[in-house]
Amino acid sequence: MKIAYILHSTTPTEGATKALLPLLRGLIERGCKPFVVVPNANGICDELQRESIPVLSLVYRPATYTYHRTIKDWLLFLPRTVARLWVNRMATNRLAKWLMANSIDIVHTNVSIIDIGYRAALQANIPHVYHLREYGDIDFGLRYFPSKRHFLSMLNNATTYSICITRDIQRHHCQNGNPRSRVIYDGVFPSKSQMPQNEREPFFLYAGRIEPAKGLDLLLKAYADYARHATSAMPLLVAGRDSHAAYYAELKAFIGREQLSDKVKFLGEVTNLPELMQQARALIIPSRHEGFGLCMPEAMFNGCLCIANNTAGSREQMDNGLAEMGEEIALRYTSTSELSRILADVASRSADTDLPMTTRAFQCVNRLYSTQTNINNVFHFYNHILTT
Repeated sequence: MKIAYILHSTTPTEGATKALLPLLRGLIERGCKPFVVVPNANGICDELQRESIPVLSLVYRPATYTYHRTIKDWLLFLPRTVARLWVNRMATNRLAKWLMANSIDIVHTNVSIIDIGYRAALQANIPHVYHLREYGDIDFGLRYFPSKRHFLSMLNNATTYSICITRDIQRHHCQNGNPRSRVIYDGVFPSKSQMPQNEREPFFLYAGRIEPAKGLDLLLKAYADYARHATSAMPLLVAGRDSHAAYYAELKAFIGREQLSDKVKFLGEVTNLPELMQQARALIIPSRHEGFGLCMPEAMFNGCLCIANNTAGSREQMDNGLAEMGEEIALRYTSTSELSRILADVASRSADTDLPMTTRAFQCVNRLYSTQTNINNVFHFYNHILTT
């Protein structure tokens, strides 16, 4: 079985990319032969080549309208749109010829915002799978080109299948009634027999990109309220890259006004995130509309207490945990004031108090979000596609 994977980015820390790599390794063990198509030859390309996974580098762009953040963006909107359409058309034609030359069985586009895989698969007359990992519009403010209705018509094409990383994302993209759609949760780590039992240190942790969708501004507002009333506030460590300059500047200005510069530490991208999770008193997930939220099960695999906004993919994970374990696996909140109170409560008590919850969470993610479960489900779906 030959599968061509279309990536939107080669950044190793992107959630979509992190979730794909263990899937590829597992499918290779089951006899599949993956090929990976990338928009540039950077990032994970070296790792893919070290693992002898063929890579095709093409120039292509998202099938979305460009951002309108500045006057310059508005002035360049038309030429950028025309250039994007031309680049993607050239990439589609080249990809279609490559798919036929390599006898590819399935094209698997790793996110919803790339359409060259869909269009090339149509030309080559082979099945296409959209991996719906994001809401697109309500989480990242993206607008599908030429319209959301057009994108939905692509999903409903008879040769198109979809993998949705949550039930809510499946519902959002109107795929919950589509027999060619499956909900398959991302795999995070191989199953572990024992939860890490490291000594907890007095700091809170945020892990993720620094952009509006991830809700770091909401966390900072709650943290500022908590710090104002705390005798000695636990520091907040922020691990993640700045992907939105204006938003990052707003956060830094807020921190300055609230006199939190000695409490909030920006670490940038880190290579020791599992170690930080094993040390942190708690990980906070404040995303406004998280697709799946890879960092939550990742933290649970590392025995870290999670505090999460009770919405979208984060809520679905917590609801799954409640149904699976009979008790909560994380602390959920619905407002910044409630988050502030939870921060104060967690900071005031011993980490041992939360051991029953972190143990349940560890057991739950081992059952639901292991890489083995993800690989098996995707492999069975591929077989279903090729035999129907």
